[in-house]
Amino acid sequence: ALALRGRDLRAEVRPRALVTGACIVGAYGSVLAALRLADAAPVAAVRESSVVIAALLAAVLLHEEVDRRRIGGALLVVGGVAAIAYS
Repeated sequence: ALALRGRDLRAEVRPRALVTGACIVGAYGSVLAALRLADAAPVAAVRESSVVIAALLAAVLLHEEVDRRRIGGALLVVGGVAAIAYS
């Protein structure tokens, strides 16, 4: 995409890409707002829980095979979030 110029670049940018970009900026803004309201550790823990959500969505909606490594990683994230929540 970096090599595209002018008209070629405009042809590649579709509404879906713009919506995705807006969502990414909104998510980042939400994290920054949360960091102003709460300590960094709980905010980071909740932010990293997206790994668990992504694994669940991959299995349920996309019918992807969720192997032991992905399940193990998701369980580690859940354990870390729980450890921070109860500390």
